Amino acid sequence: MRNEPLPSAIVTNDSGNTGGASPGNTPRPKYKRKLSNFLIDKKLQLRYVVVVVLISALIAGVLGYLIYQQERQASAALDAGLEAYGLGEVAQDLAAKDSALIYKMIAVGVGLAAILALFLVIMTHKVAGPLFKVSMYFDRMAVGRLSVVTPLRDGDMLRDFFDTFKHMHDAVRERQTADVGQMASAIDGLRAQPGMASAIATFEQHVAERQKLLN
Repeated sequence: MRNEPLPSAIVTNDSGNTGGASPGNTPRPKYKRKLSNFLIDKKLQLRYVVVVVLISALIAGVLGYLIYQQERQASAALDAGLEAYGLGEVAQDLAAKDSALIYKMIAVGVGLAAILALFLVIMTHKVAGPLFKVSMYFDRMAVGRLSVVTPLRDGDMLRDFFDTFKHMHDAVRERQTADVGQMASAIDGLRAQPGMASAIATFEQHVAERQKLLN
């Protein structure tokens, strides 16, 4: 039978400190984002990016087509007058400019689509990040782990949703911490009873396992 007192549960604060050193003396390092890390949930983010870019490309294509049609009609009317005065070279010049306009509009459309896609990846990253983090904590809770919830990165969205989740998680963690403390007190009481060595050993093992889930 073990006679030493059971260690109390270790509960860390939001910055991961267990006490002693002041959080101000050990600041949390600022998270550095990398380009390869912007696609946290590729399925969600790319689906959204593709849909928005395709809709934008369709709208831009229709507007570009209407602009080209207006330009072409104006050039055709001007061509008819120039041909009547024998200015065929000027008419060919206008036709070449109309063709160049098509390529310019295509180039501008592709450039805008690329910029829009990059912007959407960055914006969806700020939403997918918190969702991924919450799902990670849900996976931990499913196996009984209740480690400290760390704060979001600067610039992340869904802060109200994340704060609500953190409040719920902290409440469950506090209850488990209180349960561990009560069980530790019960073990101390059982030690005074003779013939309880086997029961105490089993109880102590259970409490130790619950303590690990709080780290």
